[in-house]
Amino acid sequence: MKLKESSLDFHAFVSIYGDTILNSFIKKVYQVNQKEFVLQLYRSDVKKRDFFISLNKGIAFYDAEKPEEATQLSMLFRKQLSEKRIVGIEQINFDRVVKITLHTGQEIVLELFGGGNLILTDNGKIVLAMDQHVYKTRKILIGEEYIPPAVINPISDLETFSGILDGSKASIVKTLATRANLGGEIAEEALYRTNIDKDKMPGEIREYYGTLYDNIMEIVRESEKNNAFYYESEELLSPVLLTALGKDPDEKFEDFNGGIDFYLKHYPETDKNKSSVERRIESQRRSIEEFNKLMLVYNEFGNYLKMNFQQLQKLINIVYNNVRKSNLNNFIFMDLEISDINPAKNTFAVNYKETKIVLNYRESAGNNINHVFNTAKEYKGKIEGAEKAIEETKKLIMKEKQKAGKKKRIKYWFESYHWFTSSAGNMVMAGRDAKTNEKLVKKHVSENDIYVHADIYGAPSTVIKNEGIDITEDTIREACEFAVSLSRAWPAGIGSGTAYWVYPSQVSKTPESGEFVSKGSWIVRGKRNYVLNIPLELKISLIDYKGNIIPMISPSETATDSKKWVIIKPGNEKRSVAAEKIAKILGIEKSEIESILPPGGSIIVENSKEIKELS
Repeated sequence: MKLKESSLDFHAFVSIYGDTILNSFIKKVYQVNQKEFVLQLYRSDVKKRDFFISLNKGIAFYDAEKPEEATQLSMLFRKQLSEKRIVGIEQINFDRVVKITLHTGQEIVLELFGGGNLILTDNGKIVLAMDQHVYKTRKILIGEEYIPPAVINPISDLETFSGILDGSKASIVKTLATRANLGGEIAEEALYRTNIDKDKMPGEIREYYGTLYDNIMEIVRESEKNNAFYYESEELLSPVLLTALGKDPDEKFEDFNGGIDFYLKHYPETDKNKSSVERRIESQRRSIEEFNKLMLVYNEFGNYLKMNFQQLQKLINIVYNNVRKSNLNNFIFMDLEISDINPAKNTFAVNYKETKIVLNYRESAGNNINHVFNTAKEYKGKIEGAEKAIEETKKLIMKEKQKAGKKKRIKYWFESYHWFTSSAGNMVMAGRDAKTNEKLVKKHVSENDIYVHADIYGAPSTVIKNEGIDITEDTIREACEFAVSLSRAWPAGIGSGTAYWVYPSQVSKTPESGEFVSKGSWIVRGKRNYVLNIPLELKISLIDYKGNIIPMISPSETATDSKKWVIIKPGNEKRSVAAEKIAKILGIEKSEIESILPPGGSIIVENSKEIKELS
């Protein structure tokens, strides 16, 4: 998947987790945003789980941030689905479609193509659809019977699979990706394992259909083994090892959903940071590419017809005579497929280089050739029009930038917390308020991590992540300094403090009888490991993260590669004033600095610029 699950991803998820979903009750429905929902499921043996449904990503057990207030649509879903028991979950015809059946006969259908769709049926009839649409072969309209987009499973057996390949005029890789529902990455993997050139036409490799089919089925079986492989530079997560990439995965997970969870948390959704006019330019550029392709095809076909003028006239006569005999069947003429004969419009189509070009059998060969060249000119005009539209859109972007100032960079998921990377390379995160304290521990703490807290009321929950890097004593001390510096000790102007660390198993939300635990607070039981005499001193430096320069605030002794840094202590300079001074020294926006400073006033005690001047 590249942030959008493929048919194989759906197959893997349903195969691996389907049994654990069966007989679960839907307790609540949340709408995360316009395209994402959460079904809160409950089953006595697996307790509560959040089943995440995204119209543009897919499905997972994922703790998405739920809104404080229910939307009108989520209330409508709750009315329809609450306390209903799931009796079936299946992928329809190895397509990007998953159907969840309830004990009442209702069905929840997720379609993950186009803009995505979430459909609710009752006894087969559509009662709710996020996107109502009329397609060529089906209608997604309230009151209509639900018909899935694919009526056959393209890999159900070798005969069906072979028929799909034989009926395709596209290359083998495109055929597997689209008509066999494999998607691009898995199509290339299947061909690589079979040693078939992806640009070959299906008819050229017919003798290998059986071997190719066997390799595809082996890939399908591998996807059921509950693994996930993450390739960072390709921004790709797969349930199978992709040998075609010729490299080892950057991360391997022994739980497919664990891989999806990691992927969703770490994938920078750059589209969210694009304005509507930037997205418009992308759409216009895609249109230009398509128009240019069609212009070239029509020009090339026009020249082909000029060179075969007599044959074209012969073809026109053949089609005309076929219509007179009521013979509207497709046929081959000069290696070209002739189809879509339409007596009502006097037209027929010639399939040339995967493009259907419509001709008129009532017109002469010359008129038809002129029509083809005129169509090429029309596409040229559309290209010029789209290019002018792009220039106009660029002017709008400039106006937007002048109005809004500098374009904001991508914000990464961990920046919703206070964070830093320890000298040893561990990620350390701390909550910013009660809400993020709660979310940090619930969502990001694993059994091998360490929980840190300043020995003062109202300090943030702090977590040291162990993601393949052992947690050292130095890292623990750095995290303790971080926790104390971000506590109330900083605005109080205290010079040093105390913090403690414990294991995640000691942290609980369950109070003693008669007690209450507020949001963002946690109960720590058992032995606390104290770190004493911690100085309150922080360093702000600039680091390179995935090509973006971002500010990081950390304990002053934390090792970084940054050549620009500032060290601060509690002081009487207002937060905004300190932020402005630091931003000027580091050459970065004031807002970037102000968002990471501890509460209260600060004072700059040292910076890299001064050191450079002294040397």
